[in-house]
Amino acid sequence: MAERVQPGGRSPAPPPYDLLQDFVNTEIPEWARDDIATPALLSEWLRGRDLLEEGGGVGAEAFVVARELRGVLRQLALLNTLRKPPDDELRTRADSVFALLPVRAGLGPGGGVRPVAIGSGATRALAAIVAVALEAQATGAWERLKACRKESCGWLFYDASRNSSSSWCSMSICGNRTKTAAYRRRRRGSGAR
Repeated sequence: MAERVQPGGRSPAPPPYDLLQDFVNTEIPEWARDDIATPALLSEWLRGRDLLEEGGGVGAEAFVVARELRGVLRQLALLNTLRKPPDDELRTRADSVFALLPVRAGLGPGGGVRPVAIGSGATRALAAIVAVALEAQATGAWERLKACRKESCGWLFYDASRNSSSSWCSMSICGNRTKTAAYRRRRRGSGAR
């Protein structure tokens, strides 16, 4: 699996959190691109990350759950960017999708307790993504996983800045475009020529 290039030369999230980044970034709204637009493509994506056994498939229900999970993770990451808590609607969506993807406590390779996906097939594969999100929350890495604040972008990036204050996937791309558009709106509104 080739590493996806990050906007603005950012480094990708460190393993295992790069799985969350790769999963959410299977959709790029600004480009109308969706790398898991069908159950077959989702199966291929999960197999490419050793989350789904060879020959395993994704049924219609798991496909819908995967797309909801991706949307919830993006929204939660955007809240990291905006430094806001989830509203009741997002909390309900997140609780609903997480309830479908079973995770339990297990022992990691070093003997520490960590979340482990349970179940089988596509459900287990998607639960593994939730397990990584729980691990990120436990280690403090979750707060550094952010979604670009440009509405049409939403690219999930890892904010490695010292004070964790990045808001854009790339200041030179989305940040500059957004600020330039706001400047133009202000100039038009003031009647400046």
